[in-house]
Amino acid sequence: MKKMRSVFSCILLLFLVSAYGQPKYYNQVLKKLTSKNLSGRGYTYNGMEKASDYLAKEFNKNGLKSFNGSYLQEFEFPINIIHQTKLTINGKKLVYGKDYIVKPGSKSISTAENINYYHFPIDDYIKSFESKEKIKQFIINDTQHQKDKHVILPVLHTTVDSINTYYKQWANIYESDNNKYRAIFRFTKDSLLSSLSQRQAGVSEFIIKEKYYYKNLKINEYEIKSEFNPKFKFNNVVGYIDGINNDSVVVITGHYDHLGRVNKSIFPGASDNASGTAMVLELAKHYSKNKPKYRTVFMLFGAEEAGIVGSFKYVDSPLFPLNEIKFLVNLDIMGAGEEGIQVVNGSKFKKEFDDLVRINSENKYLKQVKIRGESCNSDHCPFDKKGVPSFFIYTLGGKGNYHNIYDSYENLDLSYAEKVRDLLIRFVDGI
Repeated sequence: MKKMRSVFSCILLLFLVSAYGQPKYYNQVLKKLTSKNLSGRGYTYNGMEKASDYLAKEFNKNGLKSFNGSYLQEFEFPINIIHQTKLTINGKKLVYGKDYIVKPGSKSISTAENINYYHFPIDDYIKSFESKEKIKQFIINDTQHQKDKHVILPVLHTTVDSINTYYKQWANIYESDNNKYRAIFRFTKDSLLSSLSQRQAGVSEFIIKEKYYYKNLKINEYEIKSEFNPKFKFNNVVGYIDGINNDSVVVITGHYDHLGRVNKSIFPGASDNASGTAMVLELAKHYSKNKPKYRTVFMLFGAEEAGIVGSFKYVDSPLFPLNEIKFLVNLDIMGAGEEGIQVVNGSKFKKEFDDLVRINSENKYLKQVKIRGESCNSDHCPFDKKGVPSFFIYTLGGKGNYHNIYDSYENLDLSYAEKVRDLLIRFVDGI
């Protein structure tokens, strides 16, 4: 009987730890944002629009107020949209995101017959760095030999960072040439990290995993269908809760957009940044039931992945004076925590950082609260540039999936989510 009680106690403890780690509402929002229906919250299949509509409805359910009769703040900006791609090598049809990606500025292109292939001379390229004269001569030869041909860029194996960096950008040299019917195929040993572009380039480039570079390489079929939209419309989602004192404002932000979907491949963006968006909503739900000290504004930005567009647009068209903001907390990548959290601007606002460290230490929430200096790497930046005191907080640990198809809900460790939430609440309450 004693043994059975012990087993029961262990099961109960495991249940409580599991329940403590995953706040129910946070979990619900996270699942929705990473669902197939929202298509990676990007620029195809109305992913970003569907996401902003969903978030506005959640703001309304939680009783948030709006500034101008709507939670949605519409803006527009230029973006090159990759709608569809194809790539078949040596008879094998490759999968987007798993086997290859395309450079985000690529224009539309499809298989063209009777075009020769230029195999970039990788050994000659490495040797050219021995002198300025050799580099000059290599560029002259390369310019001559690659013209009007498909370009094959083999895998580069080198420990010299500068040589590797130049190689990744080498295709840009070909942009001024006539590229109407040709494509560039760059093979790499690096992870496939997708991104976005606010311009359409004059060259189309496939970036392919190293294992598909064969001795007798044959490109059977390739295609990119892209669209440059100079005025793509998107929404920021903004709402607020009145506080005990409304003379000052605390702002909690995150971006909800991600990279979207190409073909059947979805980039779920679970850690980056469905997790941060879910945490913003989790805090909004908390303060809808627990009146905050100051008016608390919740902002969820679109188009961050394209260059922190949504927050830059916001600070140029604010819904209330920016000088009313007492402090801003930006949450981006909230899907881990076993190694603690990192605080950008921690050294700039040392008093607030020390408060955060003290709260964490007193309550034993996380392993560590690490300090970092200034960096324009998320949505706090536009506010920081306008003189708004701000932190950008992100969790440490996890599997490290970033800007790829594996950043999914299933690949997150949510066991620290509630501890992160409670730490943030105590910090915000003490501002």
